[in-house]
Amino acid sequence: MIPYTFNRRGDTGATNVTLGIWLFLVSDIILFGSLFSAYALMRASAEHLPTGRDVLQPSLAFVNTFVLLGCTASVWRARTRDPLPAMGPLAASTFLAFAFLVVRGAEYRFDLSAGLVPSASAFLATYFTLTGLHALHVAAGGLVNAWIIAGVRRVNPALTAGRIHSVFLYWLFVDVIWLVILVLFYLT
Repeated sequence: MIPYTFNRRGDTGATNVTLGIWLFLVSDIILFGSLFSAYALMRASAEHLPTGRDVLQPSLAFVNTFVLLGCTASVWRARTRDPLPAMGPLAASTFLAFAFLVVRGAEYRFDLSAGLVPSASAFLATYFTLTGLHALHVAAGGLVNAWIIAGVRRVNPALTAGRIHSVFLYWLFVDVIWLVILVLFYLT
């Protein structure tokens, strides 16, 4: 097990937690980048692909955009506080993460009832793949928020602060991915 250190490493200038979250984010950038590239190639080579404005629910996507931005803003507020008072904003962020998932589920239910299934087209297959993978990341972020809240009284305040900083970077990444999905699938 790699020990948690409160000091910055001499070779990287970062703590182990910060280095670890950046390595994780790079691997996720590669994953989503590959899927976005596949979608771009498919869109460029297809004679006709539907646009999200025509078949999807942009209004629900905009609701989810504000919910997700609120989620990240709550973690940002938690990052600037001592660990115990930070639990309120983290709890709000956790609630908003699961609200995002409820809205995503409602949108999927609407899509499926309208016959928009992944097997209907390459556009829909890619849409469900990317939005589903993103939803898994939102769920994971909500669970990590809850994990931090549950452990705040058991660990050193500096460790909790490092966890909050790392989860903040994660939520920023989740926001950026959602904004790319919003533009590619709902606005173009």
